Amino acid sequence: MSENDSFQQIQKLSQEQIQTQRATLNQMLLGELIAMNDDGIRERIEAELVDNPALEEASDSQDDYGDNVDDGDDSSSDTTPEVGEGNDDPFDSPYTQNDDDTGNDSCDDGFALIAPSRRKRAETDVYRPPVVNEASMYEILMNQVRERDLTDRQLLIAEYIIGEIDDDGLMRRPITSICGDIISLENEFVSPQEVQEVLDVIQDLEPAGIGATNTRECILLQIEDMKGVNIEAAQLAHTIVDKYFDAYERHHYDKILNALNIDEKAFEEANRIIKRTNPRPGNMFNSGNRMANATHITPNFIITTDDNKLQLTVVNDIPELQISESYEIEYQRIAKRKGKNIKESDEDVTIKRQYENASNFIMLLKMRQEKLYKIMRAIMLRQQEFFITGDTHALKPLVLKDIAEETGYDTSTISRAQQNKYVDTNWGIFPVKYFFVKKLNDNEASSTAIKDIIKEMVENEDKTKPLSDDKLCEALQQQGYDIKRRTVAKYRESLKIPVARQRKTL
Repeated sequence: MSENDSFQQIQKLSQEQIQTQRATLNQMLLGELIAMNDDGIRERIEAELVDNPALEEASDSQDDYGDNVDDGDDSSSDTTPEVGEGNDDPFDSPYTQNDDDTGNDSCDDGFALIAPSRRKRAETDVYRPPVVNEASMYEILMNQVRERDLTDRQLLIAEYIIGEIDDDGLMRRPITSICGDIISLENEFVSPQEVQEVLDVIQDLEPAGIGATNTRECILLQIEDMKGVNIEAAQLAHTIVDKYFDAYERHHYDKILNALNIDEKAFEEANRIIKRTNPRPGNMFNSGNRMANATHITPNFIITTDDNKLQLTVVNDIPELQISESYEIEYQRIAKRKGKNIKESDEDVTIKRQYENASNFIMLLKMRQEKLYKIMRAIMLRQQEFFITGDTHALKPLVLKDIAEETGYDTSTISRAQQNKYVDTNWGIFPVKYFFVKKLNDNEASSTAIKDIIKEMVENEDKTKPLSDDKLCEALQQQGYDIKRRTVAKYRESLKIPVARQRKTL
């Protein structure tokens, strides 16, 4: 091998390594952008505009996401420069799916019509109803976690744990199941011990009791966190909850008094401390206690129905970006000099880097829009009966893997895309994750449909003889649902419906 051939081989390997590194960095950045809601994206854009002088907002006249839903234009702005030299884009070009000549995608059975339109929100757009942002719990907890001294690996685990915390603030999913999710979705092995260590950190966040695995643990965490209380009474309260929680819940106070050999006065002091705890700490995120942090939901998608046909719009609430004209001119000047063996100045190197970073960021933003559109489109097609009828019983079992197979994206991309995203429909505003419903055993009934039936039966029951979990289970089985009593109890608890004896009225 000649010296020249050796040099060319080294140069080729170096270029391949740089391209691989760029692809990996782009994948990580794209994942972050997909997971962000519009507020997060706008903050990121503002930071990029400050840091990179090659980047600027496009004028109002350059609106690539117009209101024309049937123009068939699914392309990016033709004013957007290529990435670097030779367009080393490690991803597929955005908006390249094959649609029909109208720019619309139709189901094979003609049941739904989907327009891949994107528009900016007009000042007069009003969404019904004004809803308090229930997703704020996830954002607030993640912000607290990021302030802790955690590794990237631990932050990834924290994302999965916080994503599994129920609306009431409890984390009922087994640690082994979370390990399995991370292993299958991220191709990253984590041990139960690692997950438990991160869970311990989350349980140290505010509000006290968040992330507890059950009500007993939730109350214990709050007692341990209390300041300025009678120490002896707090210790007694901790013992009562820790050792005699079942008896306490059943109001079997005599058993507790006898077992601990204490008088009623000591018990009452401890009981006052227990009563100060909140067994559902997550509820404060969705109540008037947190109105200072509440925001109105701005949907990311709009699905409208017309004559049993669906139309999907991706709302583009983020500013359009472009390369500064001066940087465009300078970059072209540098490119023309490339073959003339003219050494680049430090200023030229800086201009190229800023230009290519700006171009890359614009590309990733457009790819984010494309992926969000394709993912929501796939969800809409799978749950189209619900979007047309509004009947929750029509929701079909759906998991991340189903949409991953439909779109060709990784399940981790699907998971990030449904975080903090909302869709405005004829039936109200829903979080995207609402449409991912678990399959009940081996039949086609979804957990959402079963919960709705349980809720309806409880609302219509005779309150003097409320239905027990056994009776609810029996009624569901008579309707053809293969369901166990413990599953009914789990669904009832998730709906925050008390047990039958607590629902009884005279």
